[in-house]
Amino acid sequence: MPPPHRSRSWIWWLVGGCGVLLVLGAVGAGFGVYSLVTRFQHGGFSCLPSDFPTYPGASAVNENAQIGNEFSPGDNNRCNMAFDSNDDVATVTTFYQAQLNSGDWTIVSTDSVNGVINFQLKSRPETVGTVTLLGRGQHSEIGIQLDS
Repeated sequence: MPPPHRSRSWIWWLVGGCGVLLVLGAVGAGFGVYSLVTRFQHGGFSCLPSDFPTYPGASAVNENAQIGNEFSPGDNNRCNMAFDSNDDVATVTTFYQAQLNSGDWTIVSTDSVNGVINFQLKSRPETVGTVTLLGRGQHSEIGIQLDS
């Protein structure tokens, strides 16, 4: 009498389960990368303080944080951020002039010809910075430098 034939369907269940796990892992990894990129583009990993005004809808294009003693007197941290906005420079300028004259921020001087706004923190006057605005038609480039 021949030995009974053993079913090998468990192999197909194992292969199918591994395939489902691989697909779920790839979808999860893709979502995680997409979330990180989106968060960076909207300034989520910014070296700027959380109460610093960020222009709505602007995308972060560059960030550079430095530590040293060659910055403004009393400061040893410098944060440089660059943002792009689809709004014109006049709209962006109006936003920063209003926001940097509220809360703990105050405008020290404005150079509207060169698109520069100098500001400081009221509670710590050594914390100073500039917002530089450059218009490209209906598009604006926003440069922020903060020494703290």
